[in-house]
Amino acid sequence: MKTGKTLRGTTRLAFDTVEGVTNIVEGMYRNISAAPAPLGDAPEGRAKGIAGLVHAAVRGVNSTLREVSDLALQPLSDSIDELHPPGPQREAVISALNGICGDHLVATDNPLAIPMQLRVFLSPEPGSPPAESTPLKSESKPNLELELEREPQPRPIQIYPTPLALSGTDFQPTDQLLIMVHGLCMNDRQWRREQHNHADMLARDFGYTPVYLLYNAGQHISYNGREFADQLAELLALWPIPVESIGIIGHSMGGLVTRSALHLAQAEQRDWVKKVDKVVYLGSPHHGAALERGGFLLDRSIALSPYSAPLTALSRLRSTGITDLRHGNILDADWRGHDTHDDNTDHRQPVPLASGIEHFAIAATLSKQPGDKIGRLLGDGLVHPSSATGRHADPEQDLGFANDNIRIFYDMGHLGLLNDVRVTELLGKWLG
Repeated sequence: MKTGKTLRGTTRLAFDTVEGVTNIVEGMYRNISAAPAPLGDAPEGRAKGIAGLVHAAVRGVNSTLREVSDLALQPLSDSIDELHPPGPQREAVISALNGICGDHLVATDNPLAIPMQLRVFLSPEPGSPPAESTPLKSESKPNLELELEREPQPRPIQIYPTPLALSGTDFQPTDQLLIMVHGLCMNDRQWRREQHNHADMLARDFGYTPVYLLYNAGQHISYNGREFADQLAELLALWPIPVESIGIIGHSMGGLVTRSALHLAQAEQRDWVKKVDKVVYLGSPHHGAALERGGFLLDRSIALSPYSAPLTALSRLRSTGITDLRHGNILDADWRGHDTHDDNTDHRQPVPLASGIEHFAIAATLSKQPGDKIGRLLGDGLVHPSSATGRHADPEQDLGFANDNIRIFYDMGHLGLLNDVRVTELLGKWLG
C-alpha cells in the first residue's frame, strides 16, 4: 500500500469516524431527552430543536471538508509515494484495519481497502543495505557472544492480477506450488514470525515454490473464496512452467477462505482444483469462534437499554468477515438474507471437505495437558480444538477428518501455530 494512498485513505476514514461519532452522540442526546424507561425500545429519528440543528451542521461541515481534503491530496499521492515506499510495518497496520472494517473500506471506495493479490517473495534487490549483525550475550555465560544476522526484508512481486515478467530475476519456479493463506487482520508477510516461516522449510526440503495470498479479511469469506478461485485459475495460466501439484496451508480464517474456494471450484469443475492434492488447516474455526459469539452477546446486551443503545453502532462496525467467523460461514447462502448483527442463528449449509484431496487439521490449546480447564474454555485463545478439527454434534456438519490427519498441540496459542517447531515438523511429515 503506497504512502499517498495510505494518507488519502486514512483521511477519509477519519471523516467517516467523525460522522459516526456525531450520530452516536446525537442518538444518546435524543434518547436521554425523551426520558424512556431503563429497558425497552429506543426512540427513533434525529434529535429535535437546537441539538438536531447542531448535529446536522457538524455532519455538513464534515462532508465538505472530506471532499476538499480528498481533492487536495489526490495530486500529491504520486510524489509522496516516491519519497516513502511501503514497508512491512505499514502493511501490518493496514491489514489489521482491513480485518476490522474492510467491507466498509470497499463500500466507501477507500484506498486503504486491500485488493486480492498472489505474491512471491524474492531475495532483496541488488544494492539493498547489507545484513546487520546483532551480538547477543548469554546470561549464563557472560563472555559468550553469538552473531545473529538480520537479512534485509524480501521484496514481494505481484503475480496476479497484474502479470509481472519474471525473466531476468532470481525467481526459479518449480512445478509444485504451495499457496499460503493468512488469517484475519494479517497479511502475507506475517507468515514469517520470530524469523521463522513454515513455507521456507517446505520449499528448501521438498521443492515447493511458495505463493502467498493477500486479501481483505474484512469482506465476506465467500467473496474472498470466489476471488481466490478466480485468481488461482489465472495463476496457473501465468506460471512459467506446467504445474504438477498444489498444496495449500490456511491459517485461521485462511482455512475457511480455502474451503470456500475449493467448494466453488469443484462445483464449477475448474481445472486448477484437480492439481490440489493436500490442504492443511492451522487453527481454522470450521464451526466458528467463541470470541465472535461473545461479540454478538455484548451487542445484544448494549441494545437492551435505550440509554446505551446508540453505542451498538460501535460494535456493528466489525466487518462481515468477522461476523462470518461466528459460525464459520463459507457460502453466500450462509449469510445472505440475514442480519448477522440481529440474528444469531446458524444458517450454514453443510459443506463437506472437497473430495479427492487429502485434508489435515492442526489445533492448538493453552492447556498444558489433556483435561485442563483453561484449554476446554479458551482453546488456543481464539479457536476451540473441536472447531479447528471440524467436530460437530450434527453429523451433517461434522467434517470427518481422518484420525491420522488431526493433531492437537498443547501449551500453544493461536499465533504459535505460525512458528512452533512442532508444527513445522508435522508439516514436513504431511506435505513432504
